[in-house]
Amino acid sequence: MKHVLTFKLERETKGALRYQEVEQNGRPVAVDSPADDRIIGTLYIRKAALNGQFPPNLTVTLEA
Repeated sequence: MKHVLTFKLERETKGALRYQEVEQNGRPVAVDSPADDRIIGTLYIRKAALNGQFPPNLTVTLEA
């Protein structure tokens, strides 16, 4: 099984960036959406891991 997910930068915290999972149409996956609609939801990435470059969008591929 393979999932390709898109995340948009939601906000910056002191040490991390918070990304929100978005649907294929670009709308954020709502927190109160059914569990089938969201796979990760919110994703935190440490700023140090991105070497000072904070992309507005991320694509994550999950394979099982």
